[in-house]
Amino acid sequence: MIFFKLHKTKKAFKGLLFLVAFFISLSAIVLGAYLLFEKKYENKVYPGVYVGNINLGGKSFLEVQTILNEKVNLLDQNGISFRYQGKQVKVFPTLSSVEGDLAYQIIDFEVDRTVNEVINLGRGAEPITDLFKKIELFLNKKKSPLYFSINKEEIYKLLKSNFSKFELEPVNANLVYNDGEFTIENEKLGNVINYKESILLLEKKLASFDTSEIVMKSQIAKPKIYKNKTTGLDLVAQEIIDNAPLTIKFDSSKHEIPKIYDQSWTINKDQVIEWLKIKTEFSPLEERDKILVGLDQKLVKEYFDENISPEIQIEPQNAKFEIKDGRVVEFQVSKDGLEVNFDATFNLLENKFIKGGENNLTLAMTELKSELQTEEVNDLGINEVIGTGHSDFSGSPKNRRHNIATGAASLNGLIIKPEEEFSLITALGDIDGESGYLPELVIKGNQTIAEYGGGLCQIGTTLFRTVLQSGMPVTMRRNHSYRVSYYEPAGTDATIYDPWPDFRFKNDSEYNILIQTRIEGDDIYFDFWGTEDGREVELTEPTIYNITKPAPTKYVETLDLPVGETRCTEHAHNGADAYFDYIVKYSEDNIVEERFSSHYVPWREVCLIGVEKLSENGTATSTEESIE
Repeated sequence: MIFFKLHKTKKAFKGLLFLVAFFISLSAIVLGAYLLFEKKYENKVYPGVYVGNINLGGKSFLEVQTILNEKVNLLDQNGISFRYQGKQVKVFPTLSSVEGDLAYQIIDFEVDRTVNEVINLGRGAEPITDLFKKIELFLNKKKSPLYFSINKEEIYKLLKSNFSKFELEPVNANLVYNDGEFTIENEKLGNVINYKESILLLEKKLASFDTSEIVMKSQIAKPKIYKNKTTGLDLVAQEIIDNAPLTIKFDSSKHEIPKIYDQSWTINKDQVIEWLKIKTEFSPLEERDKILVGLDQKLVKEYFDENISPEIQIEPQNAKFEIKDGRVVEFQVSKDGLEVNFDATFNLLENKFIKGGENNLTLAMTELKSELQTEEVNDLGINEVIGTGHSDFSGSPKNRRHNIATGAASLNGLIIKPEEEFSLITALGDIDGESGYLPELVIKGNQTIAEYGGGLCQIGTTLFRTVLQSGMPVTMRRNHSYRVSYYEPAGTDATIYDPWPDFRFKNDSEYNILIQTRIEGDDIYFDFWGTEDGREVELTEPTIYNITKPAPTKYVETLDLPVGETRCTEHAHNGADAYFDYIVKYSEDNIVEERFSSHYVPWREVCLIGVEKLSENGTATSTEESIE
């Protein structure tokens, strides 16, 4: 009996040893296979990862970047078609201008972010979680989105300007004044294109590289105000105009601004009639919209902008300084400003004149303090040049040269305080004809539209290079869409367009920085004056790779040129990628490194050709390729 039990125990023990050996061997095999798997996909995308329908499994960072950039390049050159009732308009990620310098992006593809996302799938901080993620990727493919941002407002304006002729806006019931009395006109239904739905569809398609045509849809648009809800409002309107004329006054005693005196403006009966409209206003007590007679805010604003604001508005002015004989001297005294507070004034008109019957009102004003007061800068701490940036604008046409000089002059003498983030768009202010800038033609869909700002990217690029030479941290920078001769070497440029993209940096020193600008022939220089704090700067030479050729020339019809005349944008440019490293050594223990990467799409030449009448799609001759 004892022998039998011993024999049985030995047999069970052998079985246990076998199982242990089996599981150890199996674990070793699995571990070995896993290690081989990890070795094979070291620094590569794990299998089962897609962007759109593109299989990226087994690809390195550079391979994924190249594949995605090629797709982006094709999309940038060919655009995406929008169609409505036989009319086709192509939306291109980059809008181009006739001079070639005002190109800016309305769709910005974040390829590097997308690449980092797919490379890091399955590579987190938790090994067990990562293991299950890898198994999930292996068994079920993962579609990672293409990251991008779009300027919805610009795309809406582009589509609206090209397709608005097909729309009929709804008309609210409204007041009509004839023969000394008001009547109320019937409302009208409208038919409008659903731009919001079309833009949402564009976003969905871009996320998966789907470049198929977007067919736009329209819908019945109902008015907000119907005649049967406006009973008695014609009599209310009559009471309001019986209280005209309206007097609006400016009271100078409330503001310590020199050379501004009491003034008044009389708004006659005819002008009040033009301003009146039937509209809705939310009533908190009744928790619903009420229909009433009020003022058309847009028309009132136009009147103020043309007749009142210019007479009393004073723009604030910062103190500005320059270097003369090695010393900082002031050449522009700080000055506070004053402007009409239109929103507050409009509320007064609505509540006091329309509802209260008062016809003698005082303008609401806002005092504008200059950001830099003269008395604050007696001791600027500006002793030496801490960095100089340079760029060359040889070959620039007359308008571009003018805009470069205007932009440089607006920055000259500005002070950037310690810890202040400097915004170039904010510093330049209004970029329009009143500020002294000259326009150029921008191609939007099948139209050419005059816009301001050509040449200001020379300002952005020069400022970027000055910041780098000074060792300051860049907080916002975007490269140009394509390589431009003015901004070589590639990778060292910065583009701007109001309101986005902006160029920004931070003065992280303990001292003020004074901007001094100078133009010498075809060269523009920015000098930062301040106080050296011992930081050292190192910049590597740009590495340029992935050179790609552009598509053939595209011809776009325009009504803005004489029939048969042709004007072409800047010549075609090869696409490329570029990067350089920026190292700032504050001390032995504090070294900051940053890599600035840039992607430039291959840029085809675009030529405008004058026609008597636009064809269906506005493209006269083109050899566009399709995106697969």
